[in-house]
Formats: sequence, structure tokens, C-alpha cells
Amino acid sequence: MNNKDKIIKKLRNSSMSYLARYEVSTYQFENTLKRKMSYYENDLKEEEKKNILNLIKEEMLKAKFIDDARYAEIKTRSLRRQGGSIKFIYAKLKEKGISNEIIQSSIEMVDNGLENPEIKAAIQFMKKKSIGIFSCKNSIADEKDKYNLKQKWLGSLSRKGFSLETIKKVIDINDINNANLILEE
Repeated sequence: MNNKDKIIKKLRNSSMSYLARYEVSTYQFENTLKRKMSYYENDLKEEEKKNILNLIKEEMLKAKFIDDARYAEIKTRSLRRQGGSIKFIYAKLKEKGISNEIIQSSIEMVDNGLENPEIKAAIQFMKKKSIGIFSCKNSIADEKDKYNLKQKWLGSLSRKGFSLETIKKVIDINDINNANLILEE
């Protein structure tokens, strides 16, 4: 067994172990393989390294250990549960090298049947961060403090990627039971 075969065997075993623990996109897997390839002492040319990486990547794709659509759906569900907006989900999945079409289809799949998924996600984020109707500082008497607090909430929601229209709708909710009802839909 020559050096190239040893490297392929080590990378294959390492890849299997890695993919058994984590669900990753193709882009993430390629970066991980490149990093692991640099750990091994080898005298391979760049083209040979690329061929080895492509060989292992293709094996993992063929065996369905890597699937961008599955990864995008799992990540989208997770981010939606945490109160992530569509913009936030797009940004996170683009970081992982997922194409726009796959992102769009995963968002449609996750939001299928929901009436107002953005508003529901915004309320979920507010509940998680204890802001808006879920804040314990709702009974502030001073108008200036109330205004400043509302501005902080607005900033927090906008940084999470929600539109101003959505933010205004969820910040103006005055009944905690109504907010919880929206979440249960």
C-alpha cells in the first residue's frame, strides 16, 4: 500500500466518523476534508489532493451521507424553532454553502400549512429573549424609559432579520394569552 492509498483510507475513515456525528453541507464537508488532508505528511501535488478529495466526497454523496436538501431542512426547522426570520435563515444557510433554490424549498417545506410563520417566529424569539409582551419590565411608569426599552426590542428583532412591519405587529401585542395562542397554532 503506497502513501496515496494510506491517505485515502485514513481520510475515508475520518470522514465516516465525522459524518456519523454531524449533519453537514457539501461545502462544510469539503472544508473539513481539506483541513484534515493538511494534517497528513504527504508529497502529493495539488491536483492529486483535489482528486482524492473529490473521490471521497463523491463516495459520501453517493452513499447519501451528505445531502444539502436534508441539511437545509433540518437547519431551517431548528432556526425556526429558535425564532429565526427568513432573512436570518437565508444568511445562515448561505454561510454553509447551500444554494438559493434549496434554501427556498426548505423554508417552504418547513412553513407549509402555517398561517403567519414570520410572526410566529418573531413571537418565539420574543419569548426566548423575554422582550415585548414577555418582558418583566412591562409596567414601567416613565414614558422615556418605556420608549428606550421599546427601541431596544425593536433593534433586537431587526438584527434577527424581521421586517419593520412584522416587528410592529408583534411589539403591539398587548395580551400574553393572545401571543401564546399564536405560538400554539
